[in-house]
Amino acid sequence: MAGTDRPMRADARKNRDLLVAVARQHVRRHGVTTSLEAIARDAGVGPGTLYRHFPDRECLLAEVLRVESDELAAARDRVAREVDVAERLDAWLGEVEQHIATFRGLSGPLVGALEGAAAGPLGLACQEMIAVTEGFLADAQRAGVVRPEVTAHDLVGCAAMLAWLGSSGPTGDRQADGARAILRHGYRTEAR
Repeated sequence: MAGTDRPMRADARKNRDLLVAVARQHVRRHGVTTSLEAIARDAGVGPGTLYRHFPDRECLLAEVLRVESDELAAARDRVAREVDVAERLDAWLGEVEQHIATFRGLSGPLVGALEGAAAGPLGLACQEMIAVTEGFLADAQRAGVVRPEVTAHDLVGCAAMLAWLGSSGPTGDRQADGARAILRHGYRTEAR
């Protein structure tokens, strides 16, 4: 249970893990507005069990994101290790965009969390993405390839916008490619 130091019972842990696994599938298939009752039903538990573990949709989405963050952390490490400093920020922003796009409809709630970055569970996911982006941004600014006034907060917001644009229909990918090029031109120094 949240707020206690007692370990979770094995059956409660199993139910919680199952709810998160089912929620990941539902969010990928149906988006972030998927029915919480359907998630509980498909996990084989009652709605009360779902709400005992996750008091609201945002808490469940934050846990789904936390589970997915391992993949994003691996991407962060790979970008830092394998990509030249001049291209790291671009590569990282591509990973953030892809991470957000994995779940239909996540870009909207994520942008909302960005606006109040310290508030709510999604705010923690945003803060982590912003913190990593700040590191790659600082490296790019020191290398002279990104303008000094660019902020990590704005770049993560732009990645969310590109994820939304890419999922917005048949021409979404083409529109996202165009917007990505404009964005890159906007934050890069003239020398690049």
